[in-house]
Amino acid sequence: MKKYTLLFLILIVGASGFCQTIAISTSTPAGGTWSVTSLSSSLTSAGSNYTHVEESSASHTMLKVTALLLYSVSAHQNVTSNWDSSLLLSIKRTGNGTGSGTIANGTDYIQLTTSPQTFFTGSLGLGLSRDNIPVQYKITGLSVMLPVKTYTTTIQYTITGL
Repeated sequence: MKKYTLLFLILIVGASGFCQTIAISTSTPAGGTWSVTSLSSSLTSAGSNYTHVEESSASHTMLKVTALLLYSVSAHQNVTSNWDSSLLLSIKRTGNGTGSGTIANGTDYIQLTTSPQTFFTGSLGLGLSRDNIPVQYKITGLSVMLPVKTYTTTIQYTITGL
């Protein structure tokens, strides 16, 4: 069983009373920086709680799976004390990657929770691997009502194989 931990750092900086900027970066070289559009660009009138949904690039994270025969990839979110419960993080697989064997499920967004849940499954030949499986992220619950501060969470991927 291999565990891959992906650290997301969400920075919310207030440029004015209604302006927020959010940047998400990963600790893996395959990842990159994901910048979220300021909510102030969608404000049309005062007094409303405008909400926003943002998606990362389709291949923000690339996973590699190595197993003898069958494998299962699960994911969950390790919530930190500075994470706001109104922020909901989801993941989906946007491609099959390269290599032999099969890969199934995971092409629809699943909302991450603190409990591990199956992300996708597949089979490989003896000693083979599937590389560069692209993962996309979506965050909902972004709001002008969120306090302006830094929010941090960790996504843990667990690969179980036979």
